[in-house]
Amino acid sequence: MSTPGFAGKILLVNLTTKEIKALDTEKYESYGGGHGTSTALFWEYCVAPGDWDLQDAFHPKNMVSLMTGAVSGTGVPAGARTSVSGLSPQCYPIQWFCHSNFGGMFSAWLKMAGWDGVAVIGRAESPVYINIVDDKVTLEDAKALWGLTSWECQEEIWKRTGVRYGQEWQESDGRYTLQRPAIVTIGPAGENMTRVASLIHGGGSGAGQGGFGGVFGSKNLKAIAVVGTKGIKIADPKGLKDAREWFDKNWPPGPRFGGFGPASIGSACVGCGTVRMCHNRDRAWSQDSDDCAESTWFSHTPENETRDRQQIQRDNLKGTDIVQQLGINGMETCFMGPMSFPTDHNPDFPIQPNVPAYTALGWYMKKMYDMGVIGPGTKYDVSPLKMEDFSKPEFMEIYGIALANRFGIGDLLAEGTARFAEKLGRTDDFNTLCRLTMWGYQDHWSMPGVDWAYGNLMDSRDINSHDMGMGKPFSFGGGGGGDWTCERFVKAMAERTTKSDPFWFDYSWQGKQAYDTGIYSKHKAEFVAWRQHYWNYYKESVGFCDWGYAKLFSAAHPKGYGHTPEAEPRYLNAITGRNHTFQDGLEIGRRGWNLKRAIFVLQGRHRNMENFTGYYYRPGASYCGYATELPIYDGSNWDWQNCRELYLTKEGVDQWKDHFYNIEGWDKDTGYPKRKTLEDLGMKHVADLLQANNRLGSA
Repeated sequence: MSTPGFAGKILLVNLTTKEIKALDTEKYESYGGGHGTSTALFWEYCVAPGDWDLQDAFHPKNMVSLMTGAVSGTGVPAGARTSVSGLSPQCYPIQWFCHSNFGGMFSAWLKMAGWDGVAVIGRAESPVYINIVDDKVTLEDAKALWGLTSWECQEEIWKRTGVRYGQEWQESDGRYTLQRPAIVTIGPAGENMTRVASLIHGGGSGAGQGGFGGVFGSKNLKAIAVVGTKGIKIADPKGLKDAREWFDKNWPPGPRFGGFGPASIGSACVGCGTVRMCHNRDRAWSQDSDDCAESTWFSHTPENETRDRQQIQRDNLKGTDIVQQLGINGMETCFMGPMSFPTDHNPDFPIQPNVPAYTALGWYMKKMYDMGVIGPGTKYDVSPLKMEDFSKPEFMEIYGIALANRFGIGDLLAEGTARFAEKLGRTDDFNTLCRLTMWGYQDHWSMPGVDWAYGNLMDSRDINSHDMGMGKPFSFGGGGGGDWTCERFVKAMAERTTKSDPFWFDYSWQGKQAYDTGIYSKHKAEFVAWRQHYWNYYKESVGFCDWGYAKLFSAAHPKGYGHTPEAEPRYLNAITGRNHTFQDGLEIGRRGWNLKRAIFVLQGRHRNMENFTGYYYRPGASYCGYATELPIYDGSNWDWQNCRELYLTKEGVDQWKDHFYNIEGWDKDTGYPKRKTLEDLGMKHVADLLQANNRLGSA
């Protein structure tokens, strides 16, 4: 009997053999659902057999998994995520085991169909889509869908069902629904196996980072469609209702994301309602496009801009739809991002005069053109692009189409920013012009968010952790009154964690204090470990949204308390009937995190590889920071200090790694997990395989 909150079955589809079967969810519940379950499945089906080298994301043996979590479909606010996992073609230089996720309706509908997730291996002979109607699963011919945009594909599948949304009942085994299928699909960018291709659900809920659209394309998989007419079993429905009312009373919803006053129009993922409403219809051209990097995709730094403000807004609206329909990762391929930062006070900074939030593919391509690296007189023709029209709306459309279809220079661009730079022989730009994380992703203004940057280093991508506002402007924005001194703030934050250590939040970055209590200390390593365990369970496995969880601080609360660590177990225990503590969840997250580390190690990860790209180690690393005033402890007092100039040292990062590996139970010299660490987590089989491959940490 399945645990409440779980459907009890995982769908496994082998596109090569056309085998479709159900796996028992209970076998994988110790990994928490979502990304944790996907990690366990990847180990079982892709790693343990030992019949390939785990290097090529486009290999038929790569498993791509779309998994739900316990909160999916239950009405819990900010709890509608679908986690996507597998080898990532976007990761650089190794195509690491990686993750992404998206919101919308898909996770809820999948659970209501009786499935906790879908795992796909193999490659179909010709284009197909997976059609799920409750327990009935079929592979449908998608040859007529191949070449369609993500929107056109969904419309065509809806037509095939004959269901008009909200108007005609559909029957399934004596149950009925008014819902049309929830569909996740790819556009031309995925079909052409670009490394910057997204999975698109609805108008634009997308799994962008990771290039998993290209993985779908490599498998000849156009889409997955699901209709669910069943319910989701909740252990304590009244307890869940009470938890929601308690949450809303103590942390009432604030202004929705990107809203422009009470007249603005938006929609949300299942269960989110008034909490955030990321699908803002006043900032996107279509009616249900996600409002994130896509809505500023065609923004330019001032020196590249020729349009007036109204034209920029109109172009951005249309640009949002272009990336959603073609299935392109907006963050990876954009021309600046949501903002840029002036560098006039640092004339030696390599990017002048403005640092874009993302030195992404569009911006970097223009920089290479201006420097004469590509274009006339070089071996790299920029056709079909007309660079003299760089800021015109027709340019963005041609750019998107060329990239998605690998036309002309689009074939190079389709490899992503890191491999584009490599092709040009300019990987040294990662230290200066092209601000990428160490695994080939656009840096999400990680600095001075040092804990975010460390998370990127230990994971395989930009971890996208928007969850905890450490800086003064973000922490107190929209909050209530009170004398929130820096010392009072860090103590309130510490009280909401498992160790109550205020030095977890010290951002001292210069001198001895940086090593004692600041960014290179054991305290910071403990916080990053805590945050990664939290992320692996509560966000990527349970399904809580990054924008809603974790929240340690709220200025609106009389004690400054955010809803973490109380909300997560309260919701989960009502749903599952368990009596898990917050710490129990962290331990489940630690298990999945260590299993993922073992996969990394078998792919070739070693301590010597875990180094930041060069710009982190020089002045200017922090220009794109979220917030600049951070808590600093000088040895006797706490105070807010401007950390915009913060950068790292290699010696400091090496000390931090020593602390982090020791905390995680990994070998200090190699970064390999130790046998005791894995066996204590119930993973002796993992330790045995690492040992057989000479990749087990020394005792």
